[in-house]
Order: sequence, then C-alpha cells, then structure tokens
Amino acid sequence: MTKPLPWGGRVALLLLLPIGLLPLFARVQTTIPQGPSSRFQDWSTRHAIYSQTGTSAALEAARSDPRALFRWREVEQREAQQRQALAILGFRGRRLPHRFPNRVDAAMHRDWSINLGKAGTAPSMYPAKFSFNPNATPSCANDFVVFPVNAVGSATQPNIVAFNNLYSGSAAANGSNGFCNRTPVAGKDTGIAATVLWSYNVSKIGGAVTTSPVISFDNTGSKIAFVESLAGQPAHFHVLAWKSGDGQASNLQNVLTPATINTTFVVTAPALRSGTATDLALGALATGSDTLSSPYVDYGNDLAYVGNDIGVLYRIKNVFCTTSACANAAPSVDASWGAGGALTIGGTCTGKLTAPVQDAINFNIYVGCSDGKLYSISQTGTIKSLAVGDGSPGKTYGAIVDPPLVDGINGFIYAVSGSANNAKNAVLVQAKADFSSFVAVPVGNGNQCNIHAPTPNNAYFASITSAGALMYVAGVDTGTVNQPCSPTSVGTANVELYGVTFGATGVMTSGNPAHSVTDGSGPGLEWSPLAEFFNATTATDWLFISALQSGQANFSSANITNSFPTAATFTNPIREGVGASGMVVDNGANVATFPQAASIYFNALQQNATCTNNTNGQTGGCAVKLTQATLQ
Repeated sequence: MTKPLPWGGRVALLLLLPIGLLPLFARVQTTIPQGPSSRFQDWSTRHAIYSQTGTSAALEAARSDPRALFRWREVEQREAQQRQALAILGFRGRRLPHRFPNRVDAAMHRDWSINLGKAGTAPSMYPAKFSFNPNATPSCANDFVVFPVNAVGSATQPNIVAFNNLYSGSAAANGSNGFCNRTPVAGKDTGIAATVLWSYNVSKIGGAVTTSPVISFDNTGSKIAFVESLAGQPAHFHVLAWKSGDGQASNLQNVLTPATINTTFVVTAPALRSGTATDLALGALATGSDTLSSPYVDYGNDLAYVGNDIGVLYRIKNVFCTTSACANAAPSVDASWGAGGALTIGGTCTGKLTAPVQDAINFNIYVGCSDGKLYSISQTGTIKSLAVGDGSPGKTYGAIVDPPLVDGINGFIYAVSGSANNAKNAVLVQAKADFSSFVAVPVGNGNQCNIHAPTPNNAYFASITSAGALMYVAGVDTGTVNQPCSPTSVGTANVELYGVTFGATGVMTSGNPAHSVTDGSGPGLEWSPLAEFFNATTATDWLFISALQSGQANFSSANITNSFPTAATFTNPIREGVGASGMVVDNGANVATFPQAASIYFNALQQNATCTNNTNGQTGGCAVKLTQATLQ
C-alpha cells in the first residue's frame, strides 16, 4: 500500500508556508485548487477532521483527502469575505458591524419533509449532500441530497433516494420563498418542496440500507456507494451510477415508485448516468450483516473500508474507478489486505464494528467495536487496541457505537462510550494516534444510554491550543433513565451537554468537563450525534442537537461563537418526530441572495407522526430540510 496519491494533480492544494515556520508549526493558507469544484458532506466529513494549523508535514499529507480541502476552502472563503468587508469600509477607524449575537433570535422550522415509506434513515446514520459548486450560485438542478432508507426494498419501497430542488420552501415559514420554488401543479408538484431526483430499490439479498452512503468526488456526484444488509446474510457493497428521473413518480414528492435493481448487476464499473449498479458480497459468513459500519472512502487510492457485525474489516478497491489501475473494473475486495481482502480484528472484538476512519497522516484505520475498544490497524495489518468503554454483557451501553473522530493533523483520536469505569460514568477518550497515551473524561452518569459522536467547535479547527477550543459531547446528568433506554423512557436524569477544554499542548483537560448545561428538553435519554457548523457568511458558529424523545420538543440549536451556551441560549426548540438521525448542513451560501440555501438535512425518526409532504398517509421516516432564520 503506497501513501495516498495527489489525484494526478487534479486536486492539488497550494500551501504557502512562511519559511521560518516550515520545520515546526504552520497555518494552512489555500487557493482554490484545480479539479472538481464540487463538494460533498456526509458522515465521514464529521469524523475525519482537519485543523488549519499543524506541522508542515502533516498539512502537506492532509492534501490527499478532499475532506481537508473542504475545510480549508471554508477558511479561504471566510477570510476573503472579511477582506472584502474591510475594503468596503475603507478600514478608516470605522467599527465593523456586530456579527456575534449570544442568543438564538428566531425559531427553526421545516422547509419541507418528504415521506420515505415504512422507515427512514436509521438512528445515528446520515444523509449525504452534494453541492455542484459551493463557490457559485446554489444549483436547483445539480445540488442533491441522498437518504439511505432502513427498510427492505420492494416495488413500492425504496432503500436509497435522492432529492434536488432542495432550496424550496414557503414564505410563511421562512419570511422569503425558496429560490427553487416552482408553480404548483395539482397532484404533481407542491412547488415548495424538494423533488425526487431518483428513487431505487437496490436489492441483491432483499435487504435495507442500514448505514450511511458516500458520494463520488467528481463534478456531478455521479456515483453512490453504500451497503445493503439483512440479518443472517453477508453484507453487500453496491456502487450505483444513478440516472436522473429513475423511480420518479408523476407526483414529484413521492419516492414510493422506485426503480428496482435486483437481478442484473453490472460486472464492470457502472457507466455514468446509466441507472446501473454493481454488487459485491462481503464474505460468506451467515452472520456477517452490517448494522453500524458505513463505508469510508480513501479517494486518493479509490479504496473503501467497511466492517460488519462479527469483527471483520474489509478493504475494497476500484470503488469509483478513478485511477488508471482500475481499467473499468467493478469494485472487488483487495486481496492484499488481511486474508483475501478481509481482516479479522481478533481479540475480544467478535461483534459489531463502527464505520472505520482513515488517518491521512499515518494512513492507519481506526474503528470502534461492541467490546468497548478502539482499534488501530496499520496498512500492513498491525492491530493495536485501547479500552474506552466497559463493553461487557453486564454493561449494556459499554460499546463504541459511533465511528471515532480522527484528527490526523494534531495527532489525536477521539472515541466515546456510554459506560466506563465499571459503569460509573460514560466517557470521552482522547488518545494519541499511536495509542502511547490517552485522557479519559467522564461524561455524566454511566450505563444509561448509548453515547454518540462528539464535535469540536470552530475555535478547535482554528487551533486546538486556542483558549476557546472545546470538544462538545452529550450524555445524561447524575440521574437515571428507566431501562432500556428508548424515546419513551422516563426517569430522573436530564439530557446534558458538556464542553471539554484543552491544554497548551492540545491534550484534553482531565477530570470532569469544564462546562455543562441542560437544554431543558426534558428527561435524559439518548442523544443524536451532534452537528457543528461554522457559517462563513456571517462568521457564526452553530451547534445543532437532538435528543431521542417522544411527544415533546427535541431539536434545538445554539450560537456557540463566543462561549459555551447557557440554558437560555436554547430558545424555540421544535419537535422532529422522536428525534433526528445524523445531520449534514449546507455550506452556508448567502441566504439573503439565495433564500433557504443554508439548511440542515436529516431524517426525522417517526412515531405516529406524518410528514409535511406525505403522499399516502404512511408514518415511516421523513426526509427533512430545516432552516433557521438566524443561520444566515
């Protein structure tokens, strides 16, 4: 395995490093690189994280990952906007406008929500958003969002769906009409909701898409990779070359007439816009289904890593067929990895693996397991482990259930578990990339519910050693939850948000978190993965949170630009089903010019509720686009 290639120069990033800082510590300065101007946001952009400062060697190595380019492009855009503001004002001693409110001033609301059938995206899994060109006018036709559907596919039930005309919505909700709005056509198009770009039932084993999809990094997001899973069957890895209009009903908000691909799978790389898909069985073991492990793509080498429910990690080559070595081949297991493309983690990890995440600096793969351990796997197959949670049968929530956060530039890996220290507390662990040392921070009461992915704030991305750098993580306070933890559970606990600080060397501060607050949404239950979003247009840092709670407001946000939020910051919470799946956020286009182009996308997990754009009365999942006025 060679280190990641720089895409043949197609997406090179120019790093202008001051000569005096080259040997030690540098701040990345970027120009928009040549190559695809598109951008994707998916589960992996939340877990492979890239700071703006680090050693020159680390910054250079990170160029191989488009996820780093996306983060650094945001920095470039923000700094360009700030320079423009200064130029407009002439910088003649005049004060810049105040841009950092400490409270949320306007309620969030749905722009649209579309029924996905019997189920939607699984809890803690993510949709994937494609932006044709985040530096230009948002595209109604070419920007799209993909939702995996955790339901067995059929002629009337898709298991993967995409929407375009995303930036739609009513003036009554947002104060201005979405700029993708159209003239309504009775029975065909509401005119104020997204439209179905395509809808598929891709089914080799009659399974569901239980995890998160990923999008090819090209000018159109032309291919989607995902895993089909069914209990008692090996998981199957598919690459879909979607075709616009496939599965689209006459009612443009109806996904329930999917195009079915279940007998004829192509045996070469699927041709662009062909509406075809490949199929790859991940082993032959009857219990090797996949509940938690979304595929992670190494775009530079056209490889994907994906695990299953019995502790086996696969490496797949020729994922999107972007290298010369592919020669139009379909994806296949990489025989040079493990035993014929499959690497058994071993030890105590014989259960569910999380999604793996690659470190673009040392090229190791990091993955969590139901045994409560975090694993590091080198490209030569060397495996190391680090205990994070209790992970024993008596500690129900001691597993690692979300992928780790990998900060290769700073050399740290983060993982969480709902039970540690003999169930005394939940835990957030920061480990050095080589596992030579670690810090474990207690997070509320233990063995109450699963703990999901934390998120750093924007100050962390600017510099881990800055005074304002925080890692946000959510759990329950010192009370208890009636077991088992579910959206209908009650108890004495409150949902609690924690902020963990860092020292001068970037190591997390040990002991209880420096900050904590309840958002006031009621009894403490399981949280969805947190989502942070820095809006470059307004230089505002936002935190979005959702607790899995039934019958009450469970989704809220806070402006975290200047400080850790207070209880009063979480104003105007709203109800979204029984909570949200994983969330992705638009890149923050200027919504004064492009209304409703800075939004949050997720699945509203449903319980006896219906979607706004519901075509048949079913109460499964709802694909949601939500806007907050102050997001702009």
